[in-house]
Amino acid sequence: MGTPTVASVETFAMEHLLGDQEYGCAKFLAPSRASTLVKVTTTDGVHGWGEAFGPIRLVAPALAAQAHGLIGKPVSQRENRILEPLSKSYHLTSGGPHVFAMSGIDTALWDAFARTLDVPVFELLGGGVRDSIEAYASTGYVTRTGGVGQFRQELESTVADGFNAAKIRIGVSPRDDYDRVKLAREILGPDRKLMVDYNTSGNLASIRKSLSLINEFDLFWVEEPLPPEDVKGWEALRSTGHNLTGGESLCTRYAFKDLVVNKRMDIIQPDLAACGGLTEGQAILAMANTWHVGISPHCWGTGILQAATLQLLAAASPSTGHPHIFEFDQGYNPQREGVLKDPIRQNNGVVLIPTSPGLGVDVDEDWVSRNAVEGLGIKASL
Repeated sequence: MGTPTVASVETFAMEHLLGDQEYGCAKFLAPSRASTLVKVTTTDGVHGWGEAFGPIRLVAPALAAQAHGLIGKPVSQRENRILEPLSKSYHLTSGGPHVFAMSGIDTALWDAFARTLDVPVFELLGGGVRDSIEAYASTGYVTRTGGVGQFRQELESTVADGFNAAKIRIGVSPRDDYDRVKLAREILGPDRKLMVDYNTSGNLASIRKSLSLINEFDLFWVEEPLPPEDVKGWEALRSTGHNLTGGESLCTRYAFKDLVVNKRMDIIQPDLAACGGLTEGQAILAMANTWHVGISPHCWGTGILQAATLQLLAAASPSTGHPHIFEFDQGYNPQREGVLKDPIRQNNGVVLIPTSPGLGVDVDEDWVSRNAVEGLGIKASL
């Protein structure tokens, strides 16, 4: 029996406005939590789901443009489906909404093909090497009020929920950074991992000043102190001795090549909803292993992205010397749990790898349909 082909592609643009509860980083506050979901159905009636990162009103049209070209294609065809269009349409570059769209489609195809074979995705990625993984609480956001009360509450909840690692947002000013990191360390205690994320909010001088103030607090890593294209800046920060991380906004293996080969970062953070899905995520992981660079994927989306990220990490070799760790977002986002019938949970800072076929999770299609933004989704079919 031949490989099934794609019979239909459906997309669902999701957006939940935050109103006066906006939160984010020093650089900007997010007005909403948004994602675009992709559902692929094969000629055998098997469904696969994926998630595309980015502004829904840019990503949804990109998905619509690509969906019709999938119809009738083998569900097993993935790598060429990404690389050939990028080669032919090089004027679009290898990043942006069109790659975000490819990412959602790619993950949906992996999910559908693994379900066709009745195996979890990690078996197709080389086989599972772990059945659980440490998670860190992605928390300590910047808010409109900037008050210390909410920040304290978020960190205390992190401890109460059993996490042994947490990441906070900094970058407002060196003095504010010191105050936030000092308080976070006091609440977390001396033994929990503490990461800081600047979200590219400073320049080399301000980051150096900030790091000089917070060096005493035993940071597990320093995330995105500068934009990834600031090559000289990253080189200058190597002397600080910190584990430097970043890459959540980068797309495809090509954008990560220089960072990995020249070891500009100690740990890279591809986002499977943006970088090209599991296909590019696997290629980026292999490259990182080759040059002994760590990888800890960025994961700031719905339960579908969480499930895909866990599948990649399940098969990720620990040979880099950097421990793999899963980002567990703690910001308000109804989509994170809402899209799944059985949401992904953590227990004392540990997340079990789903072992059911495909991504290992079941999407609550009724919830998705009820919460999709009208007029942005499409359905392409035979």
